[in-house]
Amino acid sequence: MTQKATVKDGSTSVQVAGDMSVGLTFENCERLFNLLLQENFPRLEAVAAQKAKENVDKLVSATYKKLDERLDQIEVSKLAEPDVQSTFNSAVQGAAKKGDKIDINLLSELLQSRLEKDNDDYVDNCIESAVDIIPKLTNELLCVLPVVHFVQSLSFSDESVINIIFTQLNQHYLSQCNAVTANKLKTIASSGAGNYINIMGGNTLEDSFKKRYPILDTPDVNSKFPNVVSFLAQYDKLELHKLSLTTAGQVIAVKMLEKVFGKMSIKDCVQ
Repeated sequence: MTQKATVKDGSTSVQVAGDMSVGLTFENCERLFNLLLQENFPRLEAVAAQKAKENVDKLVSATYKKLDERLDQIEVSKLAEPDVQSTFNSAVQGAAKKGDKIDINLLSELLQSRLEKDNDDYVDNCIESAVDIIPKLTNELLCVLPVVHFVQSLSFSDESVINIIFTQLNQHYLSQCNAVTANKLKTIASSGAGNYINIMGGNTLEDSFKKRYPILDTPDVNSKFPNVVSFLAQYDKLELHKLSLTTAGQVIAVKMLEKVFGKMSIKDCVQ
């Protein structure tokens, strides 16, 4: 991997001393986040400063837990690289300002992914953009992303679990999107997670899913696969086809879909 030697505009490179480059302790992780917090918010009033620190502490705990669980998959030494610290810097700013209004767990998942050994520069850049987007979207709008990415771009091989998969996708994500409007889709697009295209829709079940999953091509599809039929009908009703995801939006979607499908490769699931 080619390492970048520059720091992004508005961010600070923080030199981390000690054993950060060869190991990982909670204290070192916490020190890095707190240094970034101090660089970004040096003059906050006491109450605001305390709240910002509490918010960042949640990010520290969530991120350290994920890093510690996956030490075999990451390169801790990347924490000393300027572009990695720039990504962590963006996460600290978002967490400090928004706290529980953003998905801290999702943000920490992206930070863990940024340190994975198998990343190339393309994946790293997509993750960096995704980190910037998270604080801009509510949970409702974030839930649109895995639904859109799954319907438009992904598939699974075991058709026998199709009803279960769609039940889980609805439970975790689509059921949170029932109030999504065209303007909200445009908001997602403005965040950098997607592109809004005002095009006519169709019948997703008939037009694509019966071809993608032959098991659905049956006259009694409504009774055999009610969860699939209702899911795709709601997708069409909300006109989610009008949103196409950017690579950054796809990265977020992939990390969210891990709740349903388990560990997924970002490299394999973004286009």
